[in-house]
Amino acid sequence: MKILIPFVALIVASSQAFGARPEPEAQIAEFFRTLGDKGGTAAVDGLCKGTLLEAQKGASQLVAAAPQLDAVVKVYGKIARTETIEKKPFGQSFVRIRAICYHANGAPTFWEFMFFKAKDEWQIYIFQFNDQFSKAFPSA
Repeated sequence: MKILIPFVALIVASSQAFGARPEPEAQIAEFFRTLGDKGGTAAVDGLCKGTLLEAQKGASQLVAAAPQLDAVVKVYGKIARTETIEKKPFGQSFVRIRAICYHANGAPTFWEFMFFKAKDEWQIYIFQFNDQFSKAFPSA
């Protein structure tokens, strides 16, 4: 896993240099890495800057979510590992990815990211998280 992070960072860096966003999985990996290293504001900025989501919500509204992300790390500890548990495409241009993050204290948090393809690149549409299994998987 430690080898994957620099590789993902290289993909993200090279794609940003050319102006295109990487595939959703690489964006999610970079989001979690940035959350652990630099905090919620930088993680949200990296995921949302220049997207339709930012245009609709506004940068200040998105950054308002950053304290909640920072609180997750403060309460449960840094993210130790992540698992993608579901990747569900809806046609050719929309995908939902669900993930579980395991934190330093062993606690899981449940994440859902939705991306759509606009201008030949994948952009975040919405993301959310919670720490309650029953809310993450209501039919379980």
